[in-house]
Amino acid sequence: MTGQDRNTNSADFLDFPGAGRLRAAGKVAPPSADAVATALAAVRSAASQAREDGPAVELEREPVAAIVPVRTWRRHLPVLVSAAAVVAIALGIAFQPWSGSENVQGSPAAEERAGTAPYWKVRTLQWNRSIDKTKRPDETYETVWVSRSGTRGKPGNHPVQDYSQKDMGGTAYVIGDHPVMWDDLKKLPTEPVALRARLVGKTTGESAAEGLFDGVEELLTRSPAEPRLRAALFKVLTGIPGARVTERVKDSTGRAGTAVELDADTWRRQLIVDTRAFHVLESRDTARNDGLPWGNWQLRAGDLLHRTTYLSMGPVWTAPELDPLTE
Repeated sequence: MTGQDRNTNSADFLDFPGAGRLRAAGKVAPPSADAVATALAAVRSAASQAREDGPAVELEREPVAAIVPVRTWRRHLPVLVSAAAVVAIALGIAFQPWSGSENVQGSPAAEERAGTAPYWKVRTLQWNRSIDKTKRPDETYETVWVSRSGTRGKPGNHPVQDYSQKDMGGTAYVIGDHPVMWDDLKKLPTEPVALRARLVGKTTGESAAEGLFDGVEELLTRSPAEPRLRAALFKVLTGIPGARVTERVKDSTGRAGTAVELDADTWRRQLIVDTRAFHVLESRDTARNDGLPWGNWQLRAGDLLHRTTYLSMGPVWTAPELDPLTE
């Protein structure tokens, strides 16, 4: 064959009896959505296991001295992307890593899966105002590992402790008076109206609204809820009577999300949610009015009482053993 032969139309080489069947045999139907989700879940689980207890979604780096707005969850993307790309090529699909957009519709969250990892790990930085105005606020890092059977946590430099609810027979997410067990998560409806009815029943009033607000935060932060359920929970959150929604609000680290606020008695509750994957970035409790007593403080409207900044969350395969002295 000469160099001139390189430009010959490929159709000439397949101009023989049966060539049509040969070409058809080479065509492969695209994989189903379930197959894609399963493959991606396997890749993510493998990547998570390879990193031992590395979080699936790194929301923020723990700072040395102060929180800085550095989007460091991208540190783990090369591992996930390289592994997932192999599966993507094998399946004939395009893969997009989880990355920024505040658009709820068409979110990459639709491809996220918690897999079958037995623990859900959450790292937070908690800020609490002292009741004594002469003292500095209390700031504490905390890591918790939630599983089907219970919860263990490590506050600051303290030993790993048992946080489990002994009377619940396993991990329960309590919304008002309605507990949702770990194994119930996959049974929850993903249609917002039906989901709200399941979570609060016929309970109404301010206490029901506040209980639902707190319960949705708990489910979005400390449960392995899958993407469709997370999206439905966010819609339930924004549909709470009296809730106010503001887009492009920054948390204390500078990360932008959608804020949902609710007035509850003398407090104002706020959740800032990253609507790419419906992960909570931060929760805040502030004074609703001037003159609120807090120890020897007289607070002004908007003064911060408590803040939880969610640094990372995701499925992991291992958790540390409890310290014998804390059991």
